[in-house]
Amino acid sequence: MKELKKQWKNGEFLSCYLFYGSETYLIKNYEKALMDAILSSGSEMMNHDIFEEKRASADAIMDAADTLPFLNERRLITIKNSGFFQKGNKEEGEKLLEYFSNLPESVCILFIEEKVEKNSRLYKVVTKIGEAVEFKTPTEKELTVWLKKECSKNGVSIENSVIQFFLQTVESDMENIIREVQKLISYKGNQGSIEMEDVREVATPSLEAKVFDLVRAVAEEKPAKAISIYRNLLLLKESPYMVLSLITRQFRMIFISSLLFEDGLSYVEIAQKLEIRDFAVKEYVRQAKRFSKKEWKMALEDCLKTDLDIKTGRAAEEGAVELLIMKYSSKSLRSSG
Repeated sequence: MKELKKQWKNGEFLSCYLFYGSETYLIKNYEKALMDAILSSGSEMMNHDIFEEKRASADAIMDAADTLPFLNERRLITIKNSGFFQKGNKEEGEKLLEYFSNLPESVCILFIEEKVEKNSRLYKVVTKIGEAVEFKTPTEKELTVWLKKECSKNGVSIENSVIQFFLQTVESDMENIIREVQKLISYKGNQGSIEMEDVREVATPSLEAKVFDLVRAVAEEKPAKAISIYRNLLLLKESPYMVLSLITRQFRMIFISSLLFEDGLSYVEIAQKLEIRDFAVKEYVRQAKRFSKKEWKMALEDCLKTDLDIKTGRAAEEGAVELLIMKYSSKSLRSSG
């Protein structure tokens, strides 16, 4: 990806780019870099067309591409969330196939999509005449390197163990990570070292991080702590049903991580396969040892049953989730179930 910015800085552009994936911060960063490289200052309004979702039609895109740039070498057309690369709207995107075989040299087209089907005809054409780039959330190792640099250039230091705790605490998307680390840097006043206590004091814990702690308390058979975390979430107006969804997801991740680990995969390989952080895999594998495989399967079945009971009105959300937490944080209740 870094090569792209170098190419753009040297005035080297392909006729078409496709940016896709879950990491919106990085996509926005590269989108801006492309805009700044193609559009000279003051020419943006005359030479930049943006089509979003339903406004993105093949005819409108072709009309814009046929329009010559005004006092600029190129025209930029940005198409966001068109769905052209997925089954639902790919017919509209395929109208562009023939046109793309002879795109005007004066235009650069940028698609920004959340998801794409790589076997779609449009995807294959875009990769032939241009470049498709998937923006994934950086790995724990990449984030550690980046966070150390970010802190260092602002006059503070941070240890690997603190970075791991920080990443466990905050929301996992880059935009939020940057916002939270900037808060920590400001809090330290550009001096000293960021410690775990600083993270506890300043960083905003994500809902997932809180449920992570709740599930850890369940696995360690600490019912009082697990219920305390759950009730605090309710006081913060979190939905019991959302908490149930996250508990179910973490139970599933614990079970799958343990199976993959038994199959010989490393923590890093499991993290990549499940698209989660390395530290989460290590914790899940550790927690998996607390229950038998049979008990983890039963826990997942009970999560699904609780979900169904809530949806059908057979159980109230708040109480049903609390009963589930109590059952699996208490060995005696789990055994009797």
